[in-house]
Amino acid sequence: MLKTEDLVTIGFDEGKTLFEKGDSSNDCAYIIKSGSIAIRSKVGSEDVLIDTLGRGDFVGEVALIDNEPRSATAVAAQDTTCSVITKQEIDRALDDADLLAYALVRTPTKRLRKTTERADAYFID
Repeated sequence: MLKTEDLVTIGFDEGKTLFEKGDSSNDCAYIIKSGSIAIRSKVGSEDVLIDTLGRGDFVGEVALIDNEPRSATAVAAQDTTCSVITKQEIDRALDDADLLAYALVRTPTKRLRKTTERADAYFID
């Protein structure tokens, strides 16, 4: 069983980009320990703030679960500390999960991806 105290901790200075929309380097996700992360998306010529995440929130997990490019850009909104979860750790947990748990993770992830793509298309038009 994976425990947060077993995870590597990394810090991001305010303004540091964790990953960008469209990146295909889906090697890790993060759990925010302190600080905050702004989730942003470039829609047409506009940079849109989607959400600001804080302590206890996950960042970057969607791309690790569905193996698709990053659906948004994540930027440290202030000095932030995160625990790092690797793709291998997520894959191992999903492989070990029973069918119900697996479906409860994969299904909403697919729906979220589709919703994000529709929202991007709506704002471009």
